[in-house]
Amino acid sequence: MTARGGNPALSLLLWDVALPLAAYYGLRLAGQSEQVSLLAGAVVAAARIAWVAVRDRSFDGFAALLAGVLGVGLVFSLVTGDPKFLLLKESFGTATAAIVLLASCFSRTPLVLVAVRAGSGAAKRAEIDRLGDEVPAFRRAFTRMSAVWGVALLLEAVIRVPLVYALPADMMSGLSVVLLLAVIGGLSLWSVRHAGKVLKTPAVAA
Repeated sequence: MTARGGNPALSLLLWDVALPLAAYYGLRLAGQSEQVSLLAGAVVAAARIAWVAVRDRSFDGFAALLAGVLGVGLVFSLVTGDPKFLLLKESFGTATAAIVLLASCFSRTPLVLVAVRAGSGAAKRAEIDRLGDEVPAFRRAFTRMSAVWGVALLLEAVIRVPLVYALPADMMSGLSVVLLLAVIGGLSLWSVRHAGKVLKTPAVAA
């Protein structure tokens, strides 16, 4: 597998994240309620799961994770109208995602690898499966990426809690969006670059 072959699959991971978040935050900026925006984001993520399943007969784990996070947020948004709690519920969502990512590191299918595999064609999926079985460094690299995603999202969830209580709700509402997008954007770009380096190593390139 070459670096060139690997990057498009990882770019699709950005779609798993970007499409649902664009639906959510786009509707919020357009003045829609939080419930409508969360529902739209979850529906977009679910639609991507269905599209990947039909196209590739593969399960899109990252899209499913984000759909779950948005679904958890939707449930919490219906529980109470407390502005502080509505901001804190984003920490519940990202913490849930972080725990799932970290737990996947102890399996043979770390979640970032599941996402990359789901975004690949049949030939690439077969190559990914072969590398995962034959090249330990390949699987370890994706375990490492899943761990970095999990730790970063968990830190983002923890950092948000004191900020919610220290800052005015209106200010924190905007900062919360910036914080989440910065973390996810940074993680996505790092994943693409790191995977490119892994795919260029002699053991994997061979």
